[in-house]
Amino acid sequence: SFRIRPQSSKEQAEGCHVCTWVYPGEPQILLGKDKAFTYDYVFDMDTEQVNVYDTCARGLVEGCFQGYNATVLAYGQTGAGKTYTMGSGFDLAVSESELGIIPRAVRQLFGTIQERVVASRARGLPEPIFKISAQFLELYNEEILDLFDISRDPDSRYRKSNIRIHEDACGGIYVSGASTRSVNSEAELLQLLKEGALSRTTASTQMNSQSSRSHAIFSVHLHQTRVSDSYPADTPSLEYETLTAKFHFVDLAGSERLKRTGATGERAREGISINCGLLALGNVISALGDQSKKILHVPYRDSKLTRLLQDSLGGNSQTMMIACVSPSDRDFMETLNTLKYANRARNIKNRVMANQEQNVQQVQALRAELARLRLELQEYKTGHRVPGSDALSDMCEELSMLRSENASLRLRVNALQEAIRAINARVTRMAGQEAARLLQRAGE
Repeated sequence: SFRIRPQSSKEQAEGCHVCTWVYPGEPQILLGKDKAFTYDYVFDMDTEQVNVYDTCARGLVEGCFQGYNATVLAYGQTGAGKTYTMGSGFDLAVSESELGIIPRAVRQLFGTIQERVVASRARGLPEPIFKISAQFLELYNEEILDLFDISRDPDSRYRKSNIRIHEDACGGIYVSGASTRSVNSEAELLQLLKEGALSRTTASTQMNSQSSRSHAIFSVHLHQTRVSDSYPADTPSLEYETLTAKFHFVDLAGSERLKRTGATGERAREGISINCGLLALGNVISALGDQSKKILHVPYRDSKLTRLLQDSLGGNSQTMMIACVSPSDRDFMETLNTLKYANRARNIKNRVMANQEQNVQQVQALRAELARLRLELQEYKTGHRVPGSDALSDMCEELSMLRSENASLRLRVNALQEAIRAINARVTRMAGQEAARLLQRAGE
């Protein structure tokens, strides 16, 4: 999807013109006079936060309760409104209408949990058990930092991190060395989000007074145990299933040109690192979205950012990318590059499957095997199969042939009986006629 932020007061004061135009009722955007692009969803400057959330993220949160992973990814140039859209900033005085995607998703998450508990009680079933945990990671200068680690030295971001990226047997990505916090309420999770956001690296540049200098990934893990919806009605006892899901909220640092941001020294090195990570992300998107299928290698390992997002890009996740841009003409080239970047991402096709615990999958497989064996046993009892062979038995084939021959013989017998009756009727008629002639002659 694509979102255009309103012009800032500074842009209006400097006389910047709006160079974007959205087709009414259509997910199309026109940049300048002749550059048109089509996306799944397009949000103009006057779009409310709640509309963005309902369109992009509400369905993804609902999918988590069915065991599907999800990712919301905010991309765009610096100062385009990514952090505002995601709601991962540390502004405590945010009104209800300005809440971003993360706070609204947290509210929906706990609201749905409460609804499912109430629904189970109403049906007389055991209540489902939910466990929720969260991670908040920051990727700063290609080093992964834990934003939940309150004992972390402020200067540790300049040293090598102990957090490592791993891949499990199923191809899923996870990290070791980062803290995971368990939570029991909406307020507790939002408080963790605020604490982590305060620890995030930000700085002032000429383009953004609170520019994010790192990529942030806020992950919520949902673990639920509930009564299985697919168990047979004749099962004497209830069967339980365990589903897990991960929801990643990714707030990428904005792409920037050093000439425009005026960054020097440490800020310049941060900008170079940000652009390198986004370049690697662009290469992965190009490889995954290649329509010709000529690119066989996807360079996930070129950057820790793409490695962390490997599940979300071409893996087991429902992913929504929100490209944020500025409407001002002075940002024309940055907006055009973002449009092209997001257009390539539309071609990516993820393979999504529910995360169900292995024992539940084995029970379902065994149940299907049992049904198949029962059908096979019934065929043995009726003589349609013989031991040691999957083909129909010779006896069954011979019986079928004899039945067919018997039916044809019955038809032949019936035909002969009809012929005999016709001949008998003819003989009787001829005998009567002969007797009548003899009587007539005798009378004469």
